[in-house]
Amino acid sequence: MLSDAGNISSPINIYPLRWSMFGDDLGVSKASSDAFTVTTANQEILYALNSIKLNRGNRLFKVSNSIYSPLLPSFGQFSEDEWGIYTSVDHLSRDFSYRFTIGYGEYSGESELNWNDSYLSLSAGEWLFSIGNLNRWWGQGWQHNLILASYAKSAPDMSVSYMGLNAGLGSWFFESLISSPENNDVAYHSATRLVSKPLNVFEYGVTYQVWLADLNSGEQDQQLSIDAKLVLPSLDCLYHSVYSEVASTSNVSELGAWLIGWTGSFPIANHSARIVLESQQTTSAHDSTAWDLGDYPSVTENVSNTSYLLDESQSIAFYLQLKNDHSFGLIYQKSKEDDKETSSKQLTYRLPILSGMGHVGLSFDRTVGAGTDNDINVWAGYEFRF
Repeated sequence: MLSDAGNISSPINIYPLRWSMFGDDLGVSKASSDAFTVTTANQEILYALNSIKLNRGNRLFKVSNSIYSPLLPSFGQFSEDEWGIYTSVDHLSRDFSYRFTIGYGEYSGESELNWNDSYLSLSAGEWLFSIGNLNRWWGQGWQHNLILASYAKSAPDMSVSYMGLNAGLGSWFFESLISSPENNDVAYHSATRLVSKPLNVFEYGVTYQVWLADLNSGEQDQQLSIDAKLVLPSLDCLYHSVYSEVASTSNVSELGAWLIGWTGSFPIANHSARIVLESQQTTSAHDSTAWDLGDYPSVTENVSNTSYLLDESQSIAFYLQLKNDHSFGLIYQKSKEDDKETSSKQLTYRLPILSGMGHVGLSFDRTVGAGTDNDINVWAGYEFRF
C-alpha cells in the first residue's frame, strides 16, 4: 500500500528487503490527503522497525498443523509443513544480524529436525554478506511467481548484496546467491537480481539464473526473467498498480511464460481491504523447448519453486484487515498443467489470541484429468513473540 501511495522511494519487488532501503521513508511527513489506511500502515511498519532496532520481541514460538501441505501457496503463507513446532531468536545491530531457528516438522512425508529460516548477515556499509536458509520471493506476483518464490522449502544459500542511489537507476538493489537444492538432479543453483525504481511510479527487476548438474561438467540450464510495476493514479482512496513478469525458456532469448496482474487497496469503513487479480499464460516454446538437464530445474525436494510449470492460470484474491488486528483472506484460482485442470478455493483467518496470533484456514481443491480428485485441507497455527 505504501508503495502504491507513493510513500516509499525504493523498489519492493524483492523479499527479504533490507530495512535500510526504505526505513528513512517511514519517518518522513506524508501528505494530509493520504487515506487513514496509508497512515496506519506507515505507523505499523515504523513500529515494527523500531522494535527490531531495539531487539524487542525478538524471540518466537510457533506451532502449526494441517491435513497435508498447502496446494495453493502464495506470498506470505504461514507454513509449508504439514505440521511442525518451531522456536527462534534474532538480533539486529549496525554491523551484523542473525536469526537462529530450530524446528521439528513433517514435509513431503518426512519428519525431521531443521534450521529453516535461520541466517547470519555481516554489514559493510552498502554491502551485505549473508549465509542462511531463508524463504525468498523475487517478483511482483501474489499468487503466481515466475522467478523465485517460497512454494517449496528454501535451500541453504550464500549471498552478497549491494544497495545504491543515483540519477539513472534511482533507488536500486543488487543481490547474487548460490545454493545447493536438496533432492534434485541439480547440484548448484546461482541467481543474480537487479531491482531499480527510477521513477516514483515505476520499478523493475531483472534476474538471471543458472543451474549446474556438476561443477566439473558443462551441463547446465539458464533462465532470464524480467518484472515491472507501474503505479496508477489514485482514485479517491483507491491506491492501485499493474504489474507483469516474463520468464524465458532454457533459451534466454525465447519467451516461455508471462504474468500480468492488478492490485488495489482501499478502506472499508475503518478497515483496510485489498483485491488482487492475476493471469499467467505460456507460449508455444514453453513446452517445445526442452531443458538441458531434463526437467524444469527450479525444484527443491521435488516441489517447484515457482508457478512456471502451469500452462495457464487465473486467480482472484480478496484480503481484509480489520482495525482490531483480525484479518481474512479469500483466494480462488483456476489453473491448467499438462492434461489436468485444477480449481482451488481458500479461506484464511488470522486473529489475536493468548497475547499472540492464531491462524486457521480451509481449502478445497478439485482436479480433473484422467479422473477427478477432490481434496479438502484444514490447518491451524499459533505464533507468539516475546
